Amino acid sequence: MRNSVKKWGVGIAVFAAIVTTAVLLPQDKVTDFHEKYEGTDLTSDIKGMERAGTYIRYIAGHDSSVRPQENVNIELFDYTSAKDVERYTSYEGVDEALYTGVDSTVTWQINVPQSGYYNLYTEYLIPESRGVVAERIVYINGEIPFESARNITFSRIWTDGGEVKVDNQGNEIRPTQKEVFAWQKAYFRDDRGYEAEPYLFYFEKGINELTLEAENEPMILKSLELKSVQDMDDYQAYLEKQPGVNMTETGTSYQQIVQGEDSTLRSESSLYAKYDRASPTTQPNSVTNTVLNYVGGEAWRSAGQWIEWNVEVPEDGYYHLCIKGRQNYDRGNISYRSLSIDGEVPFDEMKQVAFRFGNDWESLVLSDESDKPYSFYLTKGTHTVRLEATLGDMGMILEELSDSTFRLNQIYRTLLVYTGATPDQYRDYKVDQVYPEIMEAMSLESKRLYKIVDEVVETTGQKADKIASAQTLAQQLERFCEKPEK
Repeated sequence: MRNSVKKWGVGIAVFAAIVTTAVLLPQDKVTDFHEKYEGTDLTSDIKGMERAGTYIRYIAGHDSSVRPQENVNIELFDYTSAKDVERYTSYEGVDEALYTGVDSTVTWQINVPQSGYYNLYTEYLIPESRGVVAERIVYINGEIPFESARNITFSRIWTDGGEVKVDNQGNEIRPTQKEVFAWQKAYFRDDRGYEAEPYLFYFEKGINELTLEAENEPMILKSLELKSVQDMDDYQAYLEKQPGVNMTETGTSYQQIVQGEDSTLRSESSLYAKYDRASPTTQPNSVTNTVLNYVGGEAWRSAGQWIEWNVEVPEDGYYHLCIKGRQNYDRGNISYRSLSIDGEVPFDEMKQVAFRFGNDWESLVLSDESDKPYSFYLTKGTHTVRLEATLGDMGMILEELSDSTFRLNQIYRTLLVYTGATPDQYRDYKVDQVYPEIMEAMSLESKRLYKIVDEVVETTGQKADKIASAQTLAQQLERFCEKPEK
């Protein structure tokens, strides 16, 4: 085998949006507010303003460094109680599988050898039903560990229902979408995308109960297990594990182009091939006829949505990957995609590939910070390449914004009880004397919002209109605290 590096191109169109609130924000204002919150403990809580049941609080409740290295397999058919379940034999290539219906509840007792955090992992198939994602609620020892464990989602698989047709005017007609009923592998994770990594679930040493309750849609389970939490290799560690890491040869001038519209599988029926006439760089291209030449668009904007392509590799070796994409939907924001090959993210840097706003199509060679292209080792044969929408660095920021919104609503409801829905403008309510804790909460929330604004600017490189409401609200809260009589 030669240690050659080839070029491998995949053409797609990427449009995604991080949706918050929008108000036009002048670009010439102060962009750094660190002096507003510097030295303040932003993690502290004001009595009555706490948000209980969050994933962050759940993780803080145990030592997050305790992560056992041993996986724990769950015997699917050794459940202690169940409703609306059925044992399947010889189903879709497996000897046994467990059907869980739309009203199902199933509980297992698990003997955990060591206390600590685990990932929950399953192999599943969603049979024909309503065509929407399946949802499950997770209980550990009879309790929902955190609020977002109420809504663990599992995607379906869609593909083209036939070949592209051409009408008598030369316009291409995209095929209808049909569902594929096949086995999938998935970790239990945040469907909102706030948490980039799979959820951590804490289990005590000894016997624990795990319950899955159906919210909607049937699911057929092939396996279920507690996985040890592993840190993903970075690029250098990935290379060291591949054969022939001494890549000094220039290699052959090989190039393969896989058109974005030729995707094989996707997570939703709305992620079908589309056409773009605005740019002559799209392939194929026509200014008069409808020709399908990209995939994605506005529909590809929610965390967890994925599109997959098949790629035929001619020989073992190292390949570069170039993605032709465009994110011209959401000015000032970055769209992120995680890249996986044959079902696995190859190394840590591929968890979030950034596509910045721009009106033109961009050929993005996946590279490190010094613009040196990453080399992916692939064996001869067919490989699957998947791009999945993720919030990337924005996930944690949006989670902070969600928590802040909750606390602000708590403040509002408290004041509403005192002042009523239509306060008397001629009355001094002396809020700072009646509710000193509210004034303290508003001051703290103002600082938190200023920090969120700074984090967004640091992440995106600019102050866009999407974060304007947070800045405006931070300024208003600051003024409230300075002059409460007003």
